[in-house]
Amino acid sequence: MKDPANENEVFIEETFNAGIDSVFNAWTDPDKLMKWYAPDGCTIQFKKLEIKNGGKFHSCISNPQYGDCWCIGEYREIVPNTKIVFTLINADENRNPVNPAEIGMDPDWPGGTLVTIILTEEKGKTKLQLHQTVARELARKTGAYTGWIQMLSNMQKLLEQNDRKLINKENTRRGNGI
Repeated sequence: MKDPANENEVFIEETFNAGIDSVFNAWTDPDKLMKWYAPDGCTIQFKKLEIKNGGKFHSCISNPQYGDCWCIGEYREIVPNTKIVFTLINADENRNPVNPAEIGMDPDWPGGTLVTIILTEEKGKTKLQLHQTVARELARKTGAYTGWIQMLSNMQKLLEQNDRKLINKENTRRGNGI
């Protein structure tokens, strides 16, 4: 099988010990997304979030060391439990696209990228493939690659917490004879 990664894109593959519907919901349920979609030590806020085909978003990841990073984007394609495609465009607080270099980012960073998430289920687990249209080495150099790894790890923790809550709830129901 051909390696799907190339030097002109970020490619990350992770396997989650969760069903495909849970992983898809972590991307498409705003409450869940808010809990994991920021690198370690950072927070995210959404001024606008329309998770649907053609839906738009306006977000800010706040980093205590580097400040705020505003983005706008559009969901280009959402196929339940299969695929999510969206744009990520550097912006300001008022939704205006900005040149990344003007906000202190690497001058080689593109103003906009396309992110594609592909989900497949294998034996009760979910394989996630993330593609982003930015050079892999540039993403490593700027910390964007590490940011994705941290966010996916945060999603894994959220999924594990949700799974434990379901198990505890089921055990409580059984203990009560319901």
